[in-house]
Amino acid sequence: MSTPGMLTVEVDGRSVEVPHGTMVMEAANRLGIYVPHFCYHRKLSIAANCRMCLVQVEKAPKPLPACATPVTDGMKVWTHSDAARQAQNGVMEFLLINHPLDCPICDQGGECQLQDLAVGYGQSASRYGEPKRVVMHKDIGPLVGAEEMTRCIQCTRCIRFGQEVAGVMELGMIGRGEHAEIVAFVGRTVDSELSGNMIDLCPVGALTSKPFRYSARPWELSRRKSVSPHDGLGSNLIVQTAGDRVMRVLQLENEEINECWLSDRDRFSYQGLNAPDRLAQPMIRQGGALREVDWQAALEETVRLFRAVSEKHGGAAIGVLAGPGSTLEELYLVQKLARGLGSDNVDFRLRQWDFSADADLAGAPWLGMKVSEIESLDRVLIVGSFLRKDQPLLANRFRQAARRGQQVNLLHVAGDDPLVRLQNRWMVGPSALVGALA
Repeated sequence: MSTPGMLTVEVDGRSVEVPHGTMVMEAANRLGIYVPHFCYHRKLSIAANCRMCLVQVEKAPKPLPACATPVTDGMKVWTHSDAARQAQNGVMEFLLINHPLDCPICDQGGECQLQDLAVGYGQSASRYGEPKRVVMHKDIGPLVGAEEMTRCIQCTRCIRFGQEVAGVMELGMIGRGEHAEIVAFVGRTVDSELSGNMIDLCPVGALTSKPFRYSARPWELSRRKSVSPHDGLGSNLIVQTAGDRVMRVLQLENEEINECWLSDRDRFSYQGLNAPDRLAQPMIRQGGALREVDWQAALEETVRLFRAVSEKHGGAAIGVLAGPGSTLEELYLVQKLARGLGSDNVDFRLRQWDFSADADLAGAPWLGMKVSEIESLDRVLIVGSFLRKDQPLLANRFRQAARRGQQVNLLHVAGDDPLVRLQNRWMVGPSALVGALA
């Protein structure tokens, strides 16, 4: 007997209880059973257009797509039976008919979903002898590369991501059949602050990272877990390095904070580390001009200057300003250095001019709730925030919550569009903001 409000389904001989409206794919995932797929993504709407997830369902005359077939009570499903495998192998053969054989030079090589599934569900040789179709490359901006669109398998993940997560449709599909292709709007580029996620979502090498293009192979890179330095959210990320050089930054899934997304500034800002005009060597000013020196000489000069100020004016004359983006360890060491010099003048608030409320602050400022709990609020008031630029991943959480009925209200000083369905919007001049809030 099923629990009231729940349905019992049997997948590959194993039973599981799921709520009404659950798809076969989700039921299989609960049991840890993998069903091959390309277009399905748990954060996006169901498209059911790749057909890779065909499974055998009892009493159904033909295989059904697991991602778009709702569970019924007592349903029996086989994901790897002969009928299911035959359907999955057939779909894979169709997908590979026009796919170019450029895995050795493809940036997606080594982390390509199509490559992985072709090993398990593809044939050793193609029966298709006719000329393959060719799709022209697209220029959709400086970050997302669409240079080899012949590889595209029309899973439409990138289109759905733009509409549902980024909040703005920037890519779409034109044509039918073998003439179907993904394009940007005429004369437009992909400019969303979350656009880099399309690269991760693409299951083949059609959408790739332009800055990373042809610079390294995934298996050559070391991986280090890290936290975003560019927002107060603390998005989890993976830094991929070759030697001591950062080559790429990817998201690290954390449902409590950034889900499976990453903002473009966190994904692509690593390029600043390798910029040609970045100061990489210490420099000393001599005779009015800066010249490069080694670290030993730079540290000795620093000690000399500190000592000169301390002897002449006392340690209290020394002030130390730390960048707010510094790590906790760096901030601890810089205050330890300052105290050792006899100074208590240490601060990191470089862009703040009113300190009158600081006496009332205790501990680290925070929202008063988990980031993930934002979606459960009934009503939200956003005050004076350019939300998409300040916190693009929070904007996405409000966007999803508003679609489920959350009431989002905005009090702002500019006509900025957060791409969130707003219940009320009030625009006032900056001087009237406090009065409006009251």
